[in-house]
Amino acid sequence: MSRFAASRRRFVHGMLWAAAAAVSPRAPAAQPAALLVMAGAGYKRPVEALCAAFSRESGVPVERSYANLPQLFAQIRASGRVDVLIGDAALIDAAPDLDLPQHIPLGHGRLVLAWRRKLLGRYSPEPITDPVRDLPHMQSIAMTQPQTIYGHAAEQWLRANGLWSTLQDRLKMVQTLPQVSAYLTSGQIDAGFLNLTEALAVKGQLGGFVELQPGAGSYTPIGVIAALPAAQAHPETAAARAAFAQFLQSPAARGLLDAAGL
Repeated sequence: MSRFAASRRRFVHGMLWAAAAAVSPRAPAAQPAALLVMAGAGYKRPVEALCAAFSRESGVPVERSYANLPQLFAQIRASGRVDVLIGDAALIDAAPDLDLPQHIPLGHGRLVLAWRRKLLGRYSPEPITDPVRDLPHMQSIAMTQPQTIYGHAAEQWLRANGLWSTLQDRLKMVQTLPQVSAYLTSGQIDAGFLNLTEALAVKGQLGGFVELQPGAGSYTPIGVIAALPAAQAHPETAAARAAFAQFLQSPAARGLLDAAGL
């Protein structure tokens, strides 16, 4: 273990011990309460890696829940509890009734157009290098619902390139990015809109993919954040939340996020 990692681990353990002592000064430190981390389903793989690394380092158990953000918002409102919410900054900021004032930037989401294996050669002898030209030749295209992060980005890109109306009868709408990748990797659709994180995770099972750049004439840039309640909220997990927030800003976490295309 590096000197930096050892120092951070001592800091985490110190905060957790202090929190336990504050609750019951005479009792021995109890097992820390589990954190509840919720994330957009398209970020499941990097979030799993982050949570596993944090638990190994701190000893804090982490419960996880994945869905599209509107579904997660409904879960949070129903239960009144979340310790960390990971997803698109714009959607989280616009969600009513969520009190998650602490934001930690994690990176930028990147929209990609992916296609199934054995597609190339059916329409053109060359790989898909011009999505605006080649997408109208596809018979079936999957994307998440427009109220989701990447469904909204896909709709923006399609509209900006004059393809939204043209492709309506060929668009298959699903709830999450893993559903899009499942259709692609099983060969049930020709093409689909994913984020780079999901595309990298299933790269070996795809025919290929091309990244679609954000900005003017495309889709609005996507900022990915971890949103947390105020420091004084939910005292039973406050120390663990602070430790997780610090971990998310560490070189180890940055390495995992970079590897996931964020």
